[in-house]
Amino acid sequence: MLDDLQFDVFGPLTVRRNGELLEIPRAKHRVVLAALLLHAPRTLTAEELIQQLWGGEPPLTARKTLQGYIARLRKLLGAEAVVSRASGYAIAIGAERLDLDRFNTFLHKAELTAEPAERARLFRSAMEQGNGTPLVDIPSEYLQQGDGAALLERWLNATESWADAEMAVGRHADVLPRLRALVSEHPFRESAWGRLMTALYRAGRQGEALAAYQEARRLLAQELGVEPGEELRAAHRRILAGPTRSAPDPAARPGPAARRPGGPAEAPARPGCPYTLPPRLAEFARPGIEADLIRRLRDVSREGAERTVPQTLDLYGAAGVGKTTMAVRVAHAVSPAFPDGQLYVELQRGDAFREPADVLGELLRALGVDPGAVPADPGERVALYRGLLSHRRVLVVLDGARDEAQVRPLLPASPTCAAVVTSLEMLSTLGGTRHVRLGLLTAEESREILARIIGRERVAAEEGAAQDLVRYCGRLPLAIRIVGARLLERPHWRLETLARRLESERRRLDELAVGDLGVRDSLAVGYAALDAPERRAFRLLSLLEMASFPVRVAAAALGLPDDRTEETLERLTAQHLLDADFVKGSGVRFSYHPLVRLYARELTFDVDPMRSRHGAVQNALAAWYARPAGALLPLRATPSAGGPAARAEVVAAARAGLLPPELGFTA
Repeated sequence: MLDDLQFDVFGPLTVRRNGELLEIPRAKHRVVLAALLLHAPRTLTAEELIQQLWGGEPPLTARKTLQGYIARLRKLLGAEAVVSRASGYAIAIGAERLDLDRFNTFLHKAELTAEPAERARLFRSAMEQGNGTPLVDIPSEYLQQGDGAALLERWLNATESWADAEMAVGRHADVLPRLRALVSEHPFRESAWGRLMTALYRAGRQGEALAAYQEARRLLAQELGVEPGEELRAAHRRILAGPTRSAPDPAARPGPAARRPGGPAEAPARPGCPYTLPPRLAEFARPGIEADLIRRLRDVSREGAERTVPQTLDLYGAAGVGKTTMAVRVAHAVSPAFPDGQLYVELQRGDAFREPADVLGELLRALGVDPGAVPADPGERVALYRGLLSHRRVLVVLDGARDEAQVRPLLPASPTCAAVVTSLEMLSTLGGTRHVRLGLLTAEESREILARIIGRERVAAEEGAAQDLVRYCGRLPLAIRIVGARLLERPHWRLETLARRLESERRRLDELAVGDLGVRDSLAVGYAALDAPERRAFRLLSLLEMASFPVRVAAAALGLPDDRTEETLERLTAQHLLDADFVKGSGVRFSYHPLVRLYARELTFDVDPMRSRHGAVQNALAAWYARPAGALLPLRATPSAGGPAARAEVVAAARAGLLPPELGFTA
């Protein structure tokens, strides 16, 4: 039976069984399921599904491969979920099991209703079902440009109609978060800009309404070379004219000092709904993690008063793995669940981390506090900040945290709020926090991001070169984005051209830079957070051409006791400048990501004298020769400390290819 399944096509494609998320990790499986859901309960022919999967160039084995996808979906969802019919396949679910069907039902009723309050309620119910851009994680250009484009346009029109209905009953500030998200994701949609301007103006924020017009005009001029259309210009003129004495704006709310005749002062107008999120990146390929984070934050909003503490998500991982991208995408996706605002602040500027009091000042100003009214005392700033967030639904994104001490004063105290924090290290002592580590991409995810940036046809035409690019990038999201950006701005380049340029390790970090993005600059953030001994260890250990090394080899290279070396290695691991794995029979072993090793090696040849570099390698090899059975080089009874014997070991290592040629040792 399918009674325990729920399907959502708005936002990331998600499937839940009895409330628990079912993972559908393969992109092609999600394409098939999305196509079936969009047409449910109609049957789709095999030819239609093949076209959704591969467009006009299906492989020779397309039909057999499709049958395998269907079999996999049946295994995940249940044998009765996807039914085979004479003409093709269909998904057998009731209308109440699919958010799209519920969205369409409420939308149809709203469009037929004239009474303002009921019309607003029905549109609100429709948007609760259609809570996010549809099909955001479905990698099918044919689907996105066909049925997906039609659904997207219907959802955009419904969002604007919802805003009109809410404003018709006076809820102007309530529509601002969703409208801001709309123009952020669809910056050339003039109808959305017009509604945002109207909502701001009627909420008593004329200056922001005029600023929104100027922003829309700038975008249209710079990107499209056109001026705003008549609808947007007319909205601008109405705001400039303002209400007249004979015809005041009927939707404008009274100011905070307005009084009823003979009565007490009315309650202050609701504070503004700040929306300071940066635009979200479309090039993305981690739908499973994203869907889980979105679900967790939406659950926070649904639980409301039942929660006793605010929810905090800590996204941590190495530089360049996409923490900020993930945080911003998730924040955009859940913005309707936090209608009182979404705040974004950077906790690091250049090489320096910002003080919490400085960040609090920025947050308070974003929440509408006059700059002259921001308290000077840090404790008073915290109290005012948390007081303003009390009983409001606000999401706070804190990007690039140094440690828990920097973050704690910035977290909301109200259980109706939530925070997303990004950091290099796990912020393990933050209470009420869900920690999510972001690692490297899979090869498939890397290729998917590259295809979304430069086009699937271009990647498919040079599969081998695309695989080489992914390998040279070490499956690091930042590096993949840089490669994609370089190829995008050079349509005349073959993928093989860039792959050849990246083949040289000496040039690779130079090639992995474009605009304001660079792998070297990203890694420098973690390096800057180290103290002097940790920096020295990071640099010198990169000279060891070993897949991984134990503590005692590192200790010998650095000339330090094992316990101090272990502390240093653990610190480097916490900063994700080293990886650590437990190997049975060998204990914990440490290794570098290929691009991190290149960065560290650059530094050691710039900073460390030749004597230090040679000494580190000689001492490490002496310890390496003395390791237990299974060593890469012949076993020696005792390690050599120096002199001719150590030189002989180095020569042997050079012959075995265990030393970087830059050291100058010859065999």
